[in-house]
Amino acid sequence: MESIEKKEIRPLFIKERIAVYVYCYSYKGTRQLSKFGDVVYTSQKSNYSLLYVNNENLSDLLSKLKDLKFVKKVRVGHIKELDQNFSEAFAQTNLAVKEEIERLKVRE
Repeated sequence: MESIEKKEIRPLFIKERIAVYVYCYSYKGTRQLSKFGDVVYTSQKSNYSLLYVNNENLSDLLSKLKDLKFVKKVRVGHIKELDQNFSEAFAQTNLAVKEEIERLKVRE
């Protein structure tokens, strides 16, 4: 049992990913998008696909996607820019509504 070597445990680094919406002229080209990232959703009716790509090579990837024949428009998701502290936002909204109600009562 002494011959078992203890291996060093490496920390897990999760690469930051970002959502990219790719709008196409037709549904045919959407199959080729899997080369550029992980295709999560594809809408056949609206002709768009949702890709998740690494954040580090985003600018190169966007230029490559825009150069494809079947791509109409490319948009980047903005979920990272939004404030995701919903309990604080809910409290602020309640406070604003209460102030508005009090202001209306004073006018009457």
